[in-house]
Amino acid sequence: MRTLYFKDNEPVLDPMGNIKIIEGIESLSENIDQRLQLFKGKYFLDTTAGVPYFEEIIKKPIDPGLAASVLNAEILKEPEVNSLGEVSATLDRDTREFKYSVKIRSIFGQLEVSI
Repeated sequence: MRTLYFKDNEPVLDPMGNIKIIEGIESLSENIDQRLQLFKGKYFLDTTAGVPYFEEIIKKPIDPGLAASVLNAEILKEPEVNSLGEVSATLDRDTREFKYSVKIRSIFGQLEVSI
């Protein structure tokens, strides 16, 4: 698979001035990153696409286990992902910081994603 490469939501240009195209595990990483940034209902061409952050995750009290399972399900929608390995989801209630990481087994090899 090939995809356009973005960093901080801006396209990255190659030395010739064209938008850089990436393949393989880099492409999968970029696709997962974009997938996890999309809130459900915000893409005008498909309002069913995206992570249901408001509907499932950002509710009181926040359940790290539920949040991890929702994010896991979204990652597994990528066709190149074979399975998920070790998953970690923690919530620091004092700082209100949620941390999530997962090891992904894909057709390209292993990849770790953290948010």
